[in-house]
Amino acid sequence: MKTYKRAHDFKALELKLNVDSRSPHTIYFTEHSVREHTSDRPSGKTLFIVNIPPYVDEQGLKNAFRGAGYVKSVQFCLKPAATEPMKRSFIQEIDSPAFRVAYLVFNKVVEVDKALKLTELLPLNNDKHETKVGLKKWIEDYNGSVVQAKTLKDNIETYMKQHDAEVKQKEKKEKQLEEEDEEGWVTVTRRGKVENFARTDKVSNRIMGKEQKALKEKLQLKNFYTFQIRESKMKHIVALRQKFEEDKKKIAQIKQSRRFKPF
Repeated sequence: MKTYKRAHDFKALELKLNVDSRSPHTIYFTEHSVREHTSDRPSGKTLFIVNIPPYVDEQGLKNAFRGAGYVKSVQFCLKPAATEPMKRSFIQEIDSPAFRVAYLVFNKVVEVDKALKLTELLPLNNDKHETKVGLKKWIEDYNGSVVQAKTLKDNIETYMKQHDAEVKQKEKKEKQLEEEDEEGWVTVTRRGKVENFARTDKVSNRIMGKEQKALKEKLQLKNFYTFQIRESKMKHIVALRQKFEEDKKKIAQIKQSRRFKPF
């Protein structure tokens, strides 16, 4: 079989369901090389594959590359990423029918070199495994999407136990940070003054919004134009005159009430 090179040193080979498959699909792969490697995608042992059809499963891809060596793990992704956050959920997510990329982790470094020198991939199917396609694949996906009540309950309980443990661990770390160190310094955390109240982003944004609004009202310019200054002075003078007349009336009333009347 003819092999050829692609851009960025990607190698192209045909992926077949069976030996006599008449409609193979071409995939492209190269060594996974990034700045920061993770434990699940070690440097020198990981193969990066693109253009994988939706029907290809983990065991089928292992079968295709078993000619290079033992495949330790297979990780499917919708798009390339150096690291992907682990999402924990008590409901199993159904994969969308889309072309994907995969990270193939071998047991040894030399096996990656063997994979890059392959001239032909083995079939996805063998005596122990069959890759389901068409109607069989749809039926299997539908049956897998139905979750039993007992299984869902167990998954929820496991999820909540892990979540509570993470929350307790986080609170413990925050309390340790709030304690004084050897030099007497205290690390300020996001926790509020009340022990049972943890300041969230929503509360912090609301407080910041009130502070910005109050600052904006203080900085707002008053009597900016000349006519505003003139009108304010006139109003002030009128108010003083009115106050003066009221004071005069009060003084007259006080004098009249204090006048000496012997008879």
